[in-house]
Order: sequence, then C-alpha cells, then structure tokens
Amino acid sequence: IYLIPLNALSSKVEYRLVGIDTTTARQKFAQVACVSFTRGTRITMATGEQRPIEDLAVGDKVLTRDDGVQAVRWIGQSTVRAVGEFAPICISAGTLNNDTDLIVSPDHRLFIYQREDRLGAGRSELLVKVRHLVNGDTVRVQDGGFVDYFQLLFDSHQIIYAEGIAAESMLIDSRTKAVLPQELSDAMGDVIPGHSDLPHAGLDVSAPLLDRPDAAELLRKASMR
Repeated sequence: IYLIPLNALSSKVEYRLVGIDTTTARQKFAQVACVSFTRGTRITMATGEQRPIEDLAVGDKVLTRDDGVQAVRWIGQSTVRAVGEFAPICISAGTLNNDTDLIVSPDHRLFIYQREDRLGAGRSELLVKVRHLVNGDTVRVQDGGFVDYFQLLFDSHQIIYAEGIAAESMLIDSRTKAVLPQELSDAMGDVIPGHSDLPHAGLDVSAPLLDRPDAAELLRKASMR
C-alpha cells in the first residue's frame, strides 16, 4: 500500500482520502523517483541543435558527455500536480552558467566539473541533486498548478546537456523500473548493463556539503576557468 499525499502532511490536521488506485500504484510511486525534465527544456542533439524535449522521438541522436552520440531508447511523459515531491525546481538563467532557466524534478542530479574544489568534496567530478541547491532565489521550487514531465532513457545511464547544463538521463533501478511500459521492462530483464551497475556511482555530493545558501554560486565559480 502506497500513500502519496498531494502536499506535506502536518500533525493534528484532518485529511480526506480523495482517491484509491489499485492498478497503477507502482507506476505512480516510480514517477516520484524518476528524474524528469519539464516541457520546453532544450536538449543538445548530436548536431548541436537545441531541441525542445517534447519534440524528441525514439531513435533521435543526443550528445552525451561520456559516450558521444547515443540514441534515445524511450521517452516517458506525464502530467501531475506541481505540489509536494512533484513540484519542479527552477535553476534561473546564469546560476550555473546556463543561458536560460532550467526546470527539472527535485531529485534530478546535475553533473559539475570543479576546476577548483570550492565545496571540499575531494574530487573534481560531482553529481548534485537539484533539491540540495534550493535557496529561494536563484534556485527555487515552483509549487502550484500542473507540470508536464518528460523522461529520457538510453541504453545506459548518461550525462546529457539540457539548456547547456550537464544533467543525468533516466536511471533504471528497482524504484523507477515500474514506470516503463511492460513490454520494455520485460525486454530489459532484471539486470540492466549501464543502469544497475551505476556507471556514475561515487560522484554524489552529500547533503551537508550543500547545506549553505551560496552552494549554487560556489559550484558556478568552481566550474569556471
């Protein structure tokens, strides 16, 4: 049994159950764990073109950081209420040397290459969850209304470029696999090379290192020449 509240729960407050789903519960739970881009996000293609994510199709060639040009294997899309864990986060233009706003799901990880270790992470390559960069100003939660989310799946977990920022593609694991169409899930099997072996393991930055209002600014400066 999964309970997905539409907003944060508080003690001593009366709540009302508004829906029960016995057929797609696992898929909805998986959507919370998926990393997603919002409608309008421009993805860097193999040609250098910046294409809105909603215009991509399976088989399109996308530029990746580690493996060059890779074909899109599957594109997921859902529309949800932008509240609680489903509320997207906006990284304002210029915050991480991006020309325009980047709006993604809270647990989406960005790839940062530090030319100078300003965070004290002890390494130059980092994966940073967007939720840990929220400062209410240049990185803020966009709560309210509805949001269109898109997921991009490749044959392996990839770092791609969205609005010029290096960001991860969908990672298939025990939490997110349920969001896939059944036929694709069955075809991938239980062990998924490039996904279940976590090719980017060990790059995550712990939350305490980012628990400061200037974390995004430090990362911006650390990535500059």
